[in-house]
Amino acid sequence: MKKLLGAVLISLGFLSGAASASPEVPVAGTDYLTIAPQPTSAGPGKIEVTEFFWYGCPHCNALEPSLEKWVKTLPKDVVFKRVPVAFQSRFEPHTRMYLALAAMGKDAELMPKVFNEIHVKHNYLLTADQQADFLATLGVDKRKYLDTYKSFGVDNGVKVANKTWQDYKIDGVPTIAINGKYLVSPATSGDALQKQGKPATTEQQTFDAALKTADSIIHQIRAKKM
Repeated sequence: MKKLLGAVLISLGFLSGAASASPEVPVAGTDYLTIAPQPTSAGPGKIEVTEFFWYGCPHCNALEPSLEKWVKTLPKDVVFKRVPVAFQSRFEPHTRMYLALAAMGKDAELMPKVFNEIHVKHNYLLTADQQADFLATLGVDKRKYLDTYKSFGVDNGVKVANKTWQDYKIDGVPTIAINGKYLVSPATSGDALQKQGKPATTEQQTFDAALKTADSIIHQIRAKKM
């Protein structure tokens, strides 16, 4: 609960910053964080971008429309992936849901609808049966979903996801990792902009600032400056 509360409190810092204030050359420790390099799987010549998220996070839900548009603009040498995060074991069903949908090739397609069901309709989808019933209304075969949810592949995927976000020392979502080394988040961007004396009025502005910082880091990596 401490980690979850901490993530929420950090998220309150989102309301502080303007997209136009994000520097063209972001500063380590201010605009983004640098961590011990983690393994990546994007392949030679590729830049890996990973969003750490939780279906139950209201800020992940709010970021999703901007993130979807941003991902569509990424160059071909950038590989985007997601890692589900569950700071408490009772939220593991959300991790399993994402992994099951990914295994079925429906994760990207259904992401907005899952967020809407949880955050707008307040159906929190915290059991496999609740998830299967909801997904059936979207045309997902109920039995196939439940079999996938309980599969060895998803069991292993949960372990990998948990190890990954723990190795990255993720303590709040949404967070975007770039090439296993640089962490960008609306919380960090908002704090940086606030220090610059440029207060924001909307959460959306800090989302835009974070994505602009991510763009800058990707550009510098490509130019071999980072």
